[in-house]
Amino acid sequence: MLVLDNVHTYYGRIHALKGVSLSVERGEIVALIGGNGAGKTTTLLTISGLLRPKQGSITFEGQALTQHAPHQIVRLGVVHCPEGRQIFGRLSVLENLRLAAMHRRDGQAVRRDLERVYALFPVLAQRRNQAAGTLSGGEQQMLAIGRAIMSQPRLLLLDEPSLGLAPLIVESIFKVIATLRDEGVTILLVEQNAYQALQVADRAYVLETGRVILQGPARALAEDPAVKAAYLGG
Repeated sequence: MLVLDNVHTYYGRIHALKGVSLSVERGEIVALIGGNGAGKTTTLLTISGLLRPKQGSITFEGQALTQHAPHQIVRLGVVHCPEGRQIFGRLSVLENLRLAAMHRRDGQAVRRDLERVYALFPVLAQRRNQAAGTLSGGEQQMLAIGRAIMSQPRLLLLDEPSLGLAPLIVESIFKVIATLRDEGVTILLVEQNAYQALQVADRAYVLETGRVILQGPARALAEDPAVKAAYLGG
């Protein structure tokens, strides 16, 4: 479904991604794990068109994404749920959700997806008219994921969904991630909580200073001594 081949991305003169190659099959959850500065967020930004690679190719269902603007990439079905939530604080919960569906012309399906979001996150239904900026951190993360769902992702790029959240909220967020996969959404997950990521993912890649250093089935990587020592506290 998604293929990155030898992708090099820069921030000015800083060489952030140094030949990253990875793939995501339809119906999978694939995790990207690694320390701060490893290139995880940069990888997602490059896929979604917010950064342009200087070298390499990115294809989604056979189409070259590097030739598309970010809004065109969303319309192809690649939807980015960014680190830090980035919700619109002055808008209500409902307005945030509707905003993500502005490009859609299928009103009945939009209403159906809205009910789907409320079913996944009942608290959002209760607070639909509340200003998003007044929600708790966990509720804002739920809203960020709900907003991504409203854009009809076939491939969902999830960046640090557990960041700064209490353990019970993290557990509920990861249950929703597994539910989305079961409903047919393919997911590329960036997560510093390597234990949670490897529990929910089918496969995983380990990034270090802009390079893929390990890859394989998630359960196998969870048992790898180097991964345990570096990321799982083993």
